[in-house]
Amino acid sequence: MDGIILAWEGIHNLSYNKNVVVHNYPPLEYFREPKVNKQFVKSSDYILIFVGGLVRIRGIYEMINAMEFISSKYRIKLRLLGKFVNKDTEYQARSLRGFSYVELIDWVSYKDIPKYLAEADIGLILFHPLPGHIKSMPNKLFEYMAAGLPVIASNFPLWKEIVEGNKCGLTVDPLNPKEIAQAIEYLLEHPELRQEMGENGRRAVIEKYNWEQEAEKLLALYQRLLERARDS
Repeated sequence: MDGIILAWEGIHNLSYNKNVVVHNYPPLEYFREPKVNKQFVKSSDYILIFVGGLVRIRGIYEMINAMEFISSKYRIKLRLLGKFVNKDTEYQARSLRGFSYVELIDWVSYKDIPKYLAEADIGLILFHPLPGHIKSMPNKLFEYMAAGLPVIASNFPLWKEIVEGNKCGLTVDPLNPKEIAQAIEYLLEHPELRQEMGENGRRAVIEKYNWEQEAEKLLALYQRLLERARDS
């Protein structure tokens, strides 16, 4: 092989000279105006959002269970933008008492995701602490940030470095619904902090976590390979 493209540095700890790390960050062209005027009918005072496949190891049950521990003084919806991976997972999720707070949207076009994020108040990403998750850098985290949303994320060391390092959200034990609920309530009770965190995350994406910068690495690799081919 003449080149190896990795989505993040930790994949199998590969350390070949031919490696090029190209992160799967969101394109800024889709997130030019975060928190725009509401384009959908808002069904509650606050909207929490999760974007992606609805599966147990991505914290779907814990997110739903956390809804029960949030004070009744808050009118709140948990908006799920995705599809259940199988009927059993959906059945288990619907059997939880917190499911009465869920608004299930199903899949939407990628270009429409920013519209839903713009209407939300907090982005959730609560993957379970599994080997494939702990050192991953999921695109949805940076999509939330690009949309100007404060995030509540799993307290993995790498994620804490990103979220707390950029002061754009809170990290929690993803297996503890009560702790998740406490973090949600804390952000709901501090609107100025929510706004500040959202702005911090947006700024971080503009400065470093965007596809436009990552694409340059990919194009540079292609250019090197083309030049090598011409010289051979």
